[in-house]
Amino acid sequence: MSLAAASRIGLVHCPVTALAFGQQWRAKARHEFQVMAVANPNVKSKSSSDKGQNGAGKGKSEAANVAMETVAKKAPVTAERNVSHWDLPIENPHVPRALQAVDAQNPEGTVGREHNDYTVLQQHCAFFDRNGDGIIYPQETYEGFRALGYSPTISVLAAIVINGSFSYPTYDGWIPDPRFPIYLSKVHRTKHGSDTEVYDTEGRFLPSKFEEIFNKYAKTRPDAMTYEEILRMTDGMRNVNDPYGWSAAKLEWGFTYWLVKDEEGFASKEKIRGVYDGSFFDQVEREIKQGKDKGKKVELQKIDAHNN
Repeated sequence: MSLAAASRIGLVHCPVTALAFGQQWRAKARHEFQVMAVANPNVKSKSSSDKGQNGAGKGKSEAANVAMETVAKKAPVTAERNVSHWDLPIENPHVPRALQAVDAQNPEGTVGREHNDYTVLQQHCAFFDRNGDGIIYPQETYEGFRALGYSPTISVLAAIVINGSFSYPTYDGWIPDPRFPIYLSKVHRTKHGSDTEVYDTEGRFLPSKFEEIFNKYAKTRPDAMTYEEILRMTDGMRNVNDPYGWSAAKLEWGFTYWLVKDEEGFASKEKIRGVYDGSFFDQVEREIKQGKDKGKKVELQKIDAHNN
């Protein structure tokens, strides 16, 4: 009997051997594909450098540059809101992070803060779950805004708007609950259009999208935004025929700006990141309780008085 015939018989009578061989082959192929997929197009290999000495290599280099271009001359908005093509100092910045709000300055997120197995969006909302039962009622939303230094009037309006808008999407029944609860386990359903897309549809945090905000809109300082820049950002994020999303974005970022802005009128990148994961809410509440941030509380109450 020939060796080839014996091999075929052996594979037929030894399916485990055949399966193991197939798994090894697929693992090797998958590894080679992953290596090619993560290759940085800005870094030339030795072979591409050698090819660069002739016309073919030059053409390939130009094609790679075109493939990485972020501005189209016939679309002026791409130059106005340009984004950096440099690799971020974060491992896999395009991978959504479930538990940590990661950026270039905080590659491990908010170190030392308990995530309690909540997504970043859930962590943001959990500040308003004052009794920790996983449900946010209007009274708790009111208490959360008061803890952040907002006046009673603004806190009541916030509770009405937030629970009135976001309760039903988190509820599994057809008939709305008259208590207007927001269920943290389903809070990802409240994601609306015309937003930054920093939260994905499951409530995870996208580092690349967070960095993109400041790449596109932070023109005065790279690590902070002015009120005018935030307004331009909310205008630039608008989706067509989405008045609900337009209004929600303006309200959310309006509250955020007045909460985090410093004496010079800048909303810093670090504080905004802290709003996304809720850690800045904890900080503000702690400072107000300790009497360290009375100025912020008075300022927020002045905003309310001005509006009235």
